[in-house]
Parts: sequence; structure tokens; C-alpha cells
Amino acid sequence: MASNFRKSGSNEKQMSRSVSVIAWIAWIVGIILILFNLGNLSDRNIYLMVGIGCVVGGFFIYMIGKGLVIARKKEDQEKGRS
Repeated sequence: MASNFRKSGSNEKQMSRSVSVIAWIAWIVGIILILFNLGNLSDRNIYLMVGIGCVVGGFFIYMIGKGLVIARKKEDQEKGRS
């Protein structure tokens, strides 16, 4: 029975931290791409489009990571493991 108990604290912190780092890297890369190629505002400017995609993707990665941690904590609370 004790082997089924899951150590949730460190796994959640590690997952949250790694997803946050990935999201921040994507966001920073996106900002850099946007700033270096802001002169040509066109849909043919591939670096600008990729930069916008990285900024939006970084935001979604961050929000999904936080949502998974919250869902896992709620699941643990409902099962009485908190």
C-alpha cells in the first residue's frame, strides 16, 4: 500500500520549472526574431512570422504547464494524498 503513494511535491515542482524554462526560451527567441525583423511588416517576412509564433507558443506552453500542475494537485487533494 505504501508503494502506491506518489511523491507529488518534487515531481510537480520539477515539471513546472522545466515547462516554464521551455516557455521562457520560446518567448525570448520569439521576441528576438521580432525585433531583428520588424522593418519589413509583411506576411512574407518568415522571421517575423516565426517570432510571433514563438511568442504565442511560449505563452500556451506556460499556461498548459501550469494547468497540468494545478490539475495534478487537485487530483491529489481529492484522493486525500495532500
